[in-house]
Amino acid sequence: MNLAIILSVSEYTDPKNNLPGCKKDSESINTILTKTGKFDDILFIHEKISSGKVKEKLTDFIAEHKSKEIDELFFYYTGHGEFYNDEFYYILSDYKQDKRNQTTLQNEEVDSLFRTLNPSLVVKLIDACQSGKAYIKEAGAVTKYFQKTIDRFNRCYFLNSSLKDQSSFQSDVISDFTLSFIKSIKEHDTTDIRYKDIMDYISDDFEKIPSQTPFFVVQADYTEKFCVINNTLKQYLDNLESELKVVATKKEAKTSIIEKIKKQAAEYLSKEQALQLINDIKTDISGYMIEDELKEIFDCTISFEENYEGIINKNTIGKWLDENQHEYFAQSSQSRVRKDRNTNLFGSFRTIGLINPIENDAEYEWVRNGFEIEVEVPYKTIFFTLNSKFPNIESYTGRIVYLLSKKQIRFFYFFTNFETKNWDERKINTKIEWFTSEYPLNNKVDILEGLNKIFLQLVDKAKKDIEERFNKNETAKE
Repeated sequence: MNLAIILSVSEYTDPKNNLPGCKKDSESINTILTKTGKFDDILFIHEKISSGKVKEKLTDFIAEHKSKEIDELFFYYTGHGEFYNDEFYYILSDYKQDKRNQTTLQNEEVDSLFRTLNPSLVVKLIDACQSGKAYIKEAGAVTKYFQKTIDRFNRCYFLNSSLKDQSSFQSDVISDFTLSFIKSIKEHDTTDIRYKDIMDYISDDFEKIPSQTPFFVVQADYTEKFCVINNTLKQYLDNLESELKVVATKKEAKTSIIEKIKKQAAEYLSKEQALQLINDIKTDISGYMIEDELKEIFDCTISFEENYEGIINKNTIGKWLDENQHEYFAQSSQSRVRKDRNTNLFGSFRTIGLINPIENDAEYEWVRNGFEIEVEVPYKTIFFTLNSKFPNIESYTGRIVYLLSKKQIRFFYFFTNFETKNWDERKINTKIEWFTSEYPLNNKVDILEGLNKIFLQLVDKAKKDIEERFNKNETAKE
């Protein structure tokens, strides 16, 4: 048997999180899978129902086919997605942050259900809008994560809309990634289309769109076919293309240029509004507190610094600024150094407008050494610190740098501990990994929720380290 599961979430409890394009996404994929004639049973979940109902439908479908021989299992998801604590979550309609595990599907849970069917081939097509927490070195992190998941199956294809420092985009009509998947079938020039053919088309389709980069992980030999393109499917794809063009044209006609300008202008903040937001953030997060049990172990301090002292590996942010298109009021900084001694001759300068009297001297070179912001702000960094009250417990810190544009704020942050050098001295552990997240400036609620998430991640790290250490000691004694 060949089975398919389509899960679409277009409506959320909070209407501002709705994704209207996801409705057409799932309807189109369902029709395509049906018209291929390949799949013996398709589970299509697209209603606005509770997480419990979604999990019940999914579990019942798996149980129904548990004793059968499954050749291929195809899974498609369109909706919000999030990476959190090294796990990917499919965000369901009734999602609540404080009930994350109850109101989402974890990727690991999905894999466990699929493994009970023991399918010969597993295909996942994930059009997850807004990937949430992002790693600066995302490619390596995501590869490692999905490498772990593919090891659970004999053969598999995972096609993800974007898992870098990006969101996945959609219009009110359909999602960009799903549309590319559909076009890959429609424009294929033979009747047999492999999953590799689809991946190649999507890669080329997004080649010139740096804001969204699809990510594929494969454990197969590239011979596996998605379907044979029959006349019924061809006709549907032709009609779908025409339908999408008509809908897009109608929507375009309803929106005048001035209306588009006004709509986009609402996303921008003035300098005064942006600085007021930065001051509001300081007020709002200054009251963060740790739970009572941790208060017996740590003193929690929140500080706002006017410089970048205490920020490790600033060059990582400079590198990000150089390698990514952006509108932030910031740029990397460079130093003139001797090639043989790596000593700074003139100090730090920004690369624009510098006149150097020995510019052609081959003994010297420019080396990126960090970054600078180009706007005056009340403070430049936020430090969350958990200071230990006990000599046998380490202290922890989470440190945040932010960049501003007229419409967005981006946080760069890391977590680390302090290493004790002696009774009077401690030193910050410089082995860190940077993370980054981005929010619209006009959405203060999401910005504060993002900062709260960072604070809670620091607290979770401290708790986990303590629990692992002392649980390990107890086990060793037993």
